Amino acid sequence: MKDQRAAAESSPDRQAAERFAEQLRALRSAAGDPSFRKMAGRSGRISHTTLHEAAAGTRFPSWETTREFVRACEADEAQWRRRWEQAQRPGTVQAGGDADPAPADVAPAPKDQGVSQVVEFPQAEDRVASTRRRRLPWLNAAAVVLVVAMAAVLGVTVRGRSARDDSGTPTAAPSSSASPTTTAFSDSLIPGDSSKFVSDVTIPDGTRVKVNAQFDKVWALANVGKVDWHNRFLARTDPSAAGDGCRTPDRVPIGDTPPGEQVMIRVRVTAPSRPGKCWVSWKMVDETGREYFPTRRPVYFMVTVTA
Repeated sequence: MKDQRAAAESSPDRQAAERFAEQLRALRSAAGDPSFRKMAGRSGRISHTTLHEAAAGTRFPSWETTREFVRACEADEAQWRRRWEQAQRPGTVQAGGDADPAPADVAPAPKDQGVSQVVEFPQAEDRVASTRRRRLPWLNAAAVVLVVAMAAVLGVTVRGRSARDDSGTPTAAPSSSASPTTTAFSDSLIPGDSSKFVSDVTIPDGTRVKVNAQFDKVWALANVGKVDWHNRFLARTDPSAAGDGCRTPDRVPIGDTPPGEQVMIRVRVTAPSRPGKCWVSWKMVDETGREYFPTRRPVYFMVTVTA
């Protein structure tokens, strides 16, 4: 009897995970069905196995997993945060592939000097909250109505098409219905700061290099905000992984760049001693290591090492 009760109680959780996984699969399909390894490479923070489990619906994914899945598909984090929360509410039916797939085209709100804080909700707490809501069906119905109304209001601000930031991530596009004070997420450390990826000046992704070869990787970035860039750096996001892969400095300087100007950023790379793939990502930081654009994808290079 105890096992039967446990199975009955976990059934809504499984159904929620399966419904949400169906939405994630639709998102991945709309993004061109990238492989999970490629998605993990774009994220730089999560494994392809975890992304695969999220799309399989074996269990309901954490927000961290969902966020990296959404980033890898270049979708709107704010919109998917709401979907992720709604999917865990009993009785909430999520829209699938027909839902508005508007990208992240609203400039995030400055908060705590430009650094947003996202509260993670453990799944165990969600299950407890779910049980309590089942005991109070009238309260659950009221909560669903309130959430739908809030989503409708917030949805008005998400319109237009996105531009590409310094790493190729969708960023804010001007909109008469949205302003930095109407959204919940912060996009930059300093209000008014923004950057855009221009090009791979050298070593396009997939370039073949010999083992132990040395080469210079150069990116071109543009300062498209209203803040002067001074004393900034590109910092490698995985310095501890340098032993088995491409060897580089942990960080390289970015030249002073006023708004409206472009800058070339160069890093010296030594290929590993064994054939394989080499992928290294970088984020723009200050002297203390704080990221200027914490919610955006990194810039990176990827080469194929041959014997």
